[in-house]
Amino acid sequence: MIRIERALAASARHDSAAAQQHTPPPVRVVRDLHSGLQVRLTEAGARTRATVIGEVDLGCAGMLQHVLQDTLSSAPGGLDLDLSGVRFFDCSGMNVLLRLRAQARGLGVPLAVVRMSPAVVRVLELTRSGALFR
Repeated sequence: MIRIERALAASARHDSAAAQQHTPPPVRVVRDLHSGLQVRLTEAGARTRATVIGEVDLGCAGMLQHVLQDTLSSAPGGLDLDLSGVRFFDCSGMNVLLRLRAQARGLGVPLAVVRMSPAVVRVLELTRSGALFR
């Protein structure tokens, strides 16, 4: 027990010194308890990155839209979307993207989809809307 406490204390001192040298950006995680969809929000200055992980369908699209629109409103430098962790993406997810794009344009805030999974790419190809998010 004593060895563990000392190791933890030494580790805490090391972590504290490392934190003074480089502080990682704060991360917030929002989860939809029903579907398991996860949105990881990482702030870097005035810009925010939203990493979406899971399946985007009608059941969780409302939560996703709420989180992304709220994040966009509080990210004056813009919002970067990482959709590479999306395993399923249907028209409700597409509607979230279109509404988010309209909001970004209205606010004059940059919005970029920086990474996409094959499921997202497929829907963007089918709807011929890929150019809207490049």
